[in-house]
Amino acid sequence: MKIKDSTYQTKQSEVVNKCWTFNYKYMQKKLQLFKNYLFQNKLRASVILLLLIVVLGGSLRFYNLGKNSFIADEYLDMNSAYAYRMTHVWQAWDFNNGQPNTSDVNQARDVRAWMYKWQVAQVFKLLPPTEEVARLVSVFWGLVSIVLIYAVATSFSKKRQIGLLAAFLFAISAMGIMFDRKLRMYAMFYPMYLTLSWTLFLAFERAYDGRNWFLARLQRYSGINMLYGFLALVFGFVSLELQLLTVNIVAAFFGFVFVQTILQWKNEKKLTLNKYSFLTSVMIFGGVIAIKFFPGITGIFVASIKCFINNGGYFEKILSDYSNWMLGVLLFFLGGYFLYKQTGHKKEAVWLLTSLLVPLFMAAFMWKRTQGIQYVFFLQSFLIILIASGIYAVATFFEKQLVNISKKAFWVTIFLALLLLPNYAYFSSENNTYHRTDVGDYRKVFLYVKKYFKAGDVIVTRNFRNYYLSGMHTKIYDFGGESALSDFSVEQLKQVAAQNSSGWIILFDNDTLFFSKEAKTYLENNFSKVDNAAVRGQATVYFWRR
Repeated sequence: MKIKDSTYQTKQSEVVNKCWTFNYKYMQKKLQLFKNYLFQNKLRASVILLLLIVVLGGSLRFYNLGKNSFIADEYLDMNSAYAYRMTHVWQAWDFNNGQPNTSDVNQARDVRAWMYKWQVAQVFKLLPPTEEVARLVSVFWGLVSIVLIYAVATSFSKKRQIGLLAAFLFAISAMGIMFDRKLRMYAMFYPMYLTLSWTLFLAFERAYDGRNWFLARLQRYSGINMLYGFLALVFGFVSLELQLLTVNIVAAFFGFVFVQTILQWKNEKKLTLNKYSFLTSVMIFGGVIAIKFFPGITGIFVASIKCFINNGGYFEKILSDYSNWMLGVLLFFLGGYFLYKQTGHKKEAVWLLTSLLVPLFMAAFMWKRTQGIQYVFFLQSFLIILIASGIYAVATFFEKQLVNISKKAFWVTIFLALLLLPNYAYFSSENNTYHRTDVGDYRKVFLYVKKYFKAGDVIVTRNFRNYYLSGMHTKIYDFGGESALSDFSVEQLKQVAAQNSSGWIILFDNDTLFFSKEAKTYLENNFSKVDNAAVRGQATVYFWRR
């Protein structure tokens, strides 16, 4: 019986193994057919990979979108977007009292970037005005940017692989994710400026080959493809409505035509009249005339420029996405060289280089403004495209050199570049877009105050942050800020305390900069300071009761 059982078990095992082998080979065959269907067609493969990149980028942008409280200028956009949602007028909203804030009237501020805030207001018609909902518009434009940077990179390089590399680099970009998770128009300005730059280049360099007689005549006599020219005007208007940084396109365009004039002079050994030399002369002459005779128009731009300012920190800021800035710079130069020398797309290479370097060097050495990463974020797209080109150049180099050793050298190089270059450490750092300890948690601080708030208490703070005092209907004393004519004095502080038997003083970030020296001393010596886990980081709360 034992022998019989053993023989039976052996035969049963053989049958199972054959079935397993058959099923495995069958599934392997089906999987191979599926892979062939997906990737044999290069366009189909590119679309699938791009969709996967968009999913990755979307996940990084949607994750815990409402976890962090509003900070800085997010309050301003929240106030004006919600006020427009409720009143169809661009003004500030007072969440504390549930009505327009008549004590804070600044039409220029509230109308600024209205195209972006209008979208936020429309979302509020469908969903509640939470932090997460308010930031959805920025996330949407972040996803648009991923697809757009793929299209622009592919258009300039004629390589889908470079487009996919650029899309991936932006999808995981710490800087891109940070701005795409904020209630600020920079998330929309980024793709609008890139589209403006792209269409302007096509208008100037892509010949019109359609059948429209009028457009063909315009192309012949002006050298401008007005089909793209019209699009450039549209996107230029939208971009300018979002941010005055759009005027950098003029400097970048001048840099392009100036470099092209020099290159043509170098190649032809003489300076000839062509569209580049003509436009270079016209722009120089027009600039001098505008500054001389139209100071009212050019004054705002001229006043913001001064030569030899040291804002070199901008170079570090724009390279912050990369684990090693030297590797990023090396790939940037290799990408520019590759596009110019190896692919034959010389004009595209010059356009990308001037679009990045001219505004960046102006920011570093000419802009009279406080350094902020938001002021160079819109240039990041050009850097990404050039770095993606550099990665592709290195990959093709090793593919040719190691052709007899390995057929996978190209993809191994791509994998190593994408493993070593991006700053993945950002996602596990103590302070990032998902978790912040370097600033006060406004939500927690205001919730603490609301928890221990008693009838008759007043609050001293910046009133534009009243989103977190929603529905309290309390008296708020605003000590002003950058636009205040003078610091909050000790006399004003004493007057508030004398007129009210109890209250709270809530300070964040650099708020104490707007207090006089005497007021700071009085604050420390005459009010009780809150010591609670909810009040941490750059947040301080005082209270008094009589």
